[in-house]
Amino acid sequence: MRPPALWTAVLRRVLPRRDREVLLDELERLWWGKRAADGAAAARRWYRREALAFALRWPAEVMRRSTWKRGGEMLDIARQVRIAARSLGRSPGFTAVAVTTLAIGIGANAVIFGIVDRALLRPLPLPEPDRLVAVFDGWNTNVATLDLLEDRLTTVERIGGALDAQGRTYAPDGGATRRLTVASVTPGYLEALGVQPQLGRRFAADESTPGTTDVVLLGAGFWRESMGGDPEVLGRRLVLDGAAHTVVGVLPDGFDFPSARNDVWVPAEVDPADDGMYWGFGGYSSVARLRPGVAPLDLANDLRSHEEAVRLANTLWTPNEGVWDEVRITPLQEARAAWVRGPLTVLLAAVAVVLLVVCANVANLLLSRGLARRRDFAVRTALGAGRARLAADQLVESVLLAGIGTVVGLFLAAWGLAALRPHLPSALPGAGEVGLDLRVVGVTAGLAIFAALLAGALPALRSATQAPAARLRESGRGGGSTRSRRRLTRGLVAAQLAAAVVLVVSAGLLARSLFALGRVDPGFALDGRVTARLHLAPGLPGDSRSRALLFDEIEAGLAAAPELGGVALASTIPFGNEDEFIATFIPGVTDDPNALPVIRQHRVSAGYFEVAGIPVVRGRAFTAADRVGSPLVAIVDETFATTWFEGEDPIGRTVRYPWRGAPDMRIVGVVGATADGDLSTGASAAFWTPLAQMGMGAPDHVTVVATAGGTESAALGAIMRGVRELDERMAVSDLLPYEERLGASLAGTRLLALLLVLFAGTTLALGCVGVYGVAAFSVRERWREIGVRMAMGASADGIRRDVLREGLRLAVPGGLLGLLLALPATALLDGLLFGVGRFDWLTFTAVPLLLALAALSSVYLPARRATRVDPAVVLRGEG
Repeated sequence: MRPPALWTAVLRRVLPRRDREVLLDELERLWWGKRAADGAAAARRWYRREALAFALRWPAEVMRRSTWKRGGEMLDIARQVRIAARSLGRSPGFTAVAVTTLAIGIGANAVIFGIVDRALLRPLPLPEPDRLVAVFDGWNTNVATLDLLEDRLTTVERIGGALDAQGRTYAPDGGATRRLTVASVTPGYLEALGVQPQLGRRFAADESTPGTTDVVLLGAGFWRESMGGDPEVLGRRLVLDGAAHTVVGVLPDGFDFPSARNDVWVPAEVDPADDGMYWGFGGYSSVARLRPGVAPLDLANDLRSHEEAVRLANTLWTPNEGVWDEVRITPLQEARAAWVRGPLTVLLAAVAVVLLVVCANVANLLLSRGLARRRDFAVRTALGAGRARLAADQLVESVLLAGIGTVVGLFLAAWGLAALRPHLPSALPGAGEVGLDLRVVGVTAGLAIFAALLAGALPALRSATQAPAARLRESGRGGGSTRSRRRLTRGLVAAQLAAAVVLVVSAGLLARSLFALGRVDPGFALDGRVTARLHLAPGLPGDSRSRALLFDEIEAGLAAAPELGGVALASTIPFGNEDEFIATFIPGVTDDPNALPVIRQHRVSAGYFEVAGIPVVRGRAFTAADRVGSPLVAIVDETFATTWFEGEDPIGRTVRYPWRGAPDMRIVGVVGATADGDLSTGASAAFWTPLAQMGMGAPDHVTVVATAGGTESAALGAIMRGVRELDERMAVSDLLPYEERLGASLAGTRLLALLLVLFAGTTLALGCVGVYGVAAFSVRERWREIGVRMAMGASADGIRRDVLREGLRLAVPGGLLGLLLALPATALLDGLLFGVGRFDWLTFTAVPLLLALAALSSVYLPARRATRVDPAVVLRGEG
């Protein structure tokens, strides 16, 4: 018979360790006495009361025993920080390395968080942003549909659409004409967003009717750069495409809807009498403001309830029933950042790994510092310092290091963001506002505290759990580290190497993907080709014959320049800034007006294929005879021919535009397929028509493609001079070598790969530093052993091999663990890879080799130092 086990267990937990057994024995003796005197039940009650009494006093006792609460020993935080600062000041090398390491990790996290916060996390800078949704997310629509829905929907307050990044020629007073990027918005668009101009007003509803659209809102950036931030700008005239527009307002800073590319905003013309533009032009992205309490699903149901009315109201064609069955209503913030969520998640994960590696590295440094300070700790222990006090000292030092590292890291982050900002994609939400602000600094400070606690936890825990007697014995031996400390250190190094392997594998996969993209044949020649966009002066004759003659004159005038070889013109070009997609009838193949394929079209001059290096694989190219008044012709590419004429000869077949009465265009040739916009998606179908036939009307701008007779810069200069000589009112923009234009399409992938390589390299370097530190310490510990072995005949090569082998043994566990972790981690790269799989054998083979090489390089110096041990010195006991 023993006292109740439950309460004995409680007593074992709450009694002071040094008095525990004595007190338990005494309580048991008293329990036996009570049991004999008053019975078993009374003894149990008495024992329970005693146990509870000790348990209630336990927290106070703990606090009393704690260093923090022990009478006059209560820590003064300021004094503790001063002591830590003096201690760190006595070790400038350690402090510099630890601060630099922390600054790298904290700075990298601040940079990426600053971007992620603007793009994904921060609420839209608009009133009640949770009520804003993207309607028809993933689709564009026409003005007529938005007009009808505005009157019929009961779940939204306003709905509107915008046509993004259209070009218009701006003629400033006394200055050279230039091209502006313009957004055309329907009456409800700005009201739906709820944006309030910082000067002036929004567009009025009647300013979208034909003949009244001569007003303009300025973007804040354009207002400052071109108008000097003039507060009296309202009422001033802005000439766009030859027409004067009155400035009615200035939008607020950071307003980037539908994208940050726009300089000014103009009202879209809403003309129900123009069926072609009202129903036929479906390029508007739409947003809506939900009524309070309405969910996106309610709006989707509301839309479907009006589908029949909108479908039957279409004057151009009748869409199929159920056309809106798959309609998506998405919160606006989620919709506009959907394309960038994957890459930013990868970067966020990468910098989190970097921070963990930094913490492990600093923890290792602190452990090594603790080993070097064991005599100091032993003396303090002998003088009465408790474990908690020593552990607190370690934590205060790590917090102080993290504080200094945060300051340095924020400077690095400010520099990094300034360097990175010009290279961010212009479509990235909030790209123009990315920077260090209180929110980023606050999160960075939180990360610094986390890093300090994580890095300082292991050393502090070790200080708190090591018995004073063991500390004194360890100090007295004056020898090396203990086995547990060595295991801990090696474990931290292995963790760093494992993290480095995960990042290096990810970076390697992206690098191989980028390399594969660079080897994709776009289907046209790049070498020595230059491009430029020409915007015709306003007021020129707009009929087809006059415009065709004008384009002939421009082409001939530019071709006369000796710096240029061949010259050709096009309405749009592959990888240009504009696209032309059109629903296309292919008689005998697609005759259902609701199932017409939407196909890429380019209108080009006669010599375009030769100048652009696109091969004509069948039939003929366009000639000078293919112009206004001649039979309409078209050329399709190989993808088009394979898709719709597989096994047949497309020559002689026809295509035509979707509107009623559009004449057939006879296919006269087949050219090679060309990629456009994205090399990773391959070549989509396209057809080409003669620019001189003006099949879709007379364009007011064209793109020049020319071969350079000499250097590309000279060719671009010749284009600029030639245009000025032809008509100085013509605006020129996008003067670029074609190769640079194509390279811009890879900018996002290249930036992602570059950052990942940078982070991977940082973690690998930190891991190698850890390997070096462990190897160097091991050589120092084995100094005498090495000396004795050399005295007994061991060769220097043998000693060197031993140390190198030890370094490899240190790297192998981390490398293997990293490869295992990389298998699931690369799932984050799904959708970002091209031409290489997640489990690419070459990458997974090369990374261990790279790790082995890095590990051997890291231990080379310690190995070399080991071979320089003088056996005589060791044997004399002088080493």
